[in-house]
Amino acid sequence: MRLKPVYDQAALVREAVKSVRDAMLIGAALAILVLLVFLRHLRITAISASAIPLTMAITVGVMSLLGQSFNLMTLGAMAIAIGIVIDDAVVITENIVRHLRLNPDRHLAVREAVAEIVWPVTSSTITTVVVFAPLRLLQGVVGQFFAALSLTLTIAVVVSLVLALTIIPLLSAQYLREEDADQASEVLLTGRTIQMKVDRGILATIAAKIDELSIRYERSLAKVLGHTRWMIGACAILVVAGFLAHRFVGSGFLPEMDEGAFVLDYWTPGGTALSETDRQVHIVENILAKTPEIVGTSRRTGAELGLFATAQNTGDVVARLKPEGKRSRTIFEVIDDTRVKIEAALPRLRVEFVQILGDVINDLAGAARPVEIKLFGSDLTALEAYAKRLEPGLSKIDGLEDFFNGVSEPSAEMMMTINGAESSRIGLTPEQVGAAVESALLGVNAGEVRLEDRTIGVRVRAPDSVRFDPIQLASLPIVSPSTQSAAPWGALASFTPVDARGELLRENQQQMIAMTADVSSRSLGDVMSDVKRVLATTPPPAGIRLELGGQYASQQEAFRALLLVLALAAASVVAVMVIQFRSFVEPLVVLLAAPLSFVGAMLLLLITGTPLNVSSFMGLILLVGLIVKNGIILLDFTRRRMLEENLELEKAIVEAARIRLRPILMTTLCTLFGLLPLALGLGAGSELQRPLALAVIGGLALSTPITLYVVPTLLVAIRGRHYTLHRSTRSQV
Repeated sequence: MRLKPVYDQAALVREAVKSVRDAMLIGAALAILVLLVFLRHLRITAISASAIPLTMAITVGVMSLLGQSFNLMTLGAMAIAIGIVIDDAVVITENIVRHLRLNPDRHLAVREAVAEIVWPVTSSTITTVVVFAPLRLLQGVVGQFFAALSLTLTIAVVVSLVLALTIIPLLSAQYLREEDADQASEVLLTGRTIQMKVDRGILATIAAKIDELSIRYERSLAKVLGHTRWMIGACAILVVAGFLAHRFVGSGFLPEMDEGAFVLDYWTPGGTALSETDRQVHIVENILAKTPEIVGTSRRTGAELGLFATAQNTGDVVARLKPEGKRSRTIFEVIDDTRVKIEAALPRLRVEFVQILGDVINDLAGAARPVEIKLFGSDLTALEAYAKRLEPGLSKIDGLEDFFNGVSEPSAEMMMTINGAESSRIGLTPEQVGAAVESALLGVNAGEVRLEDRTIGVRVRAPDSVRFDPIQLASLPIVSPSTQSAAPWGALASFTPVDARGELLRENQQQMIAMTADVSSRSLGDVMSDVKRVLATTPPPAGIRLELGGQYASQQEAFRALLLVLALAAASVVAVMVIQFRSFVEPLVVLLAAPLSFVGAMLLLLITGTPLNVSSFMGLILLVGLIVKNGIILLDFTRRRMLEENLELEKAIVEAARIRLRPILMTTLCTLFGLLPLALGLGAGSELQRPLALAVIGGLALSTPITLYVVPTLLVAIRGRHYTLHRSTRSQV
């Protein structure tokens, strides 16, 4: 008979790797389709698209040299990189094609095109790389979580830059032909006419629309440049919209993933007999067996993963679900439904639901439960009383599940009080009396029994009918080793059944009660807002200190660290652009697009119901590097036109915007479509990268019109319409 494990982690990893691989292939196919639409010719598209497999292959080789492995984060980083690594190749290829229309000498045209674009492409790529540098400051599980992702993305982006500056020009000089350049209309050169053959099919029709869009954009930008107040008003509206969206977007810690299996931890009331615990767990197993999505369970009672037995009123059940594609409900919906049924059938049974990998990650982060309220104080009775006062308000919070007030169930104990005088009279010390009682209750080693290829230890103790009955326990005799006389235990000690606390918790040598709960159907941030409201209405009395822990505390610590990383990334990007433009005006104007673009990220997170967690925050940091790329490409070409033609700023930026519209749209759409498979969350493990992809897509989609309209308008408003570069600047360049 072939045994199938209840929880197969290797199968989950294999399925996750397959889904990420499929996302990479779909993203690459969509990016290539975008290139074909814009570049209009298979040969040009093939040259640009060659950067994708070359970059991925070299990236894998470098990762191997650095000791990295294929895992969910490195593979996710490669899937994210699909739409990013092609940007440099696209910009350079498009510029080469544009120069081929101006210069019939192919090799000269390639050299001029690369010389014109090499510095803006390099600096824009460096801005993406420097964004990841501050991530090394992150500590703990969050730092480990994204270290592999940031390293993989950095390698891929640097490799793509090297290939774009070397292989792409060589391939263009070798394989591009005159007819490739003839595919385009004269709109990119003159900006006045749209002229093309009608027998080129659908690609030519789309190309005509794109060229027509360039003319319309040029005219609209010329009109907008004179309405600075309108742009400032639009930016103010975006800021307000972003603030409102942030208020309504939930927040969490790490992304939740459907692992296909969960663990149900259970506790019956303290002192429950093993047979009664077993009866109640059988009811739980029947509930799980009737759930159509569950295909197998495994149960333990009275023992944990360690080597020692635990209380007989606790244990766990592992449940395995059908593959995600073969069930209609997610694991979270199955857990919610199971929780309701168990609460209805067994009201006094306390349960907690966890997924195995998620539980391991949370344990590493020091946050076992999503909600944890720690009460510290010297008086344990006062702590328990305050916890019971908080319980009614906390238990009514919507989305707060599996709430435990921290007050442990009392456990039945037998308290023994030794009469020292009587013990001494027959020649026994209190320690000897205690050892004799311990032997009867817990047993003594009586040798071993061999059973086939293993041995079984044997312990001898009093039967349960005696151990749990104080009258019969008191009648057992004890022999004095000195007088050899026997006396009943009842003459030397008294036995009293009592109820005692099942556990005592301490943290940093302080007595503590930990109130814990899970979160369901609402974000962690929303639930914690309600928790804080309840705590504010019921403040702790004197002598009790309250502290919020769990995943919420880890989330707040991670967000503070990520905010610092975001600030350092922005400063690094500004430093790179200052070197590029030799001024603070252009870098600050370009960087202004970043916070405005965060509005798009927040709106998309709100629309899709995705919380702002560590993964989506990472997307905001990545946005800083991606957003400024288009601004650098636009303003650098503006600067070049001012230097070469001695143009005023307004005329130069309008002309540069028309010519650079195509590469800006191409790179943006390639990135968006490359991230689309991850944003859709298809396959196992996709939940880890989905928030990041959604944040980047929302922010990048909004940043494009901001870069095309707001950045030129603000620059003209600051510099002035008739601003020109000084002669000394032209001589330096």
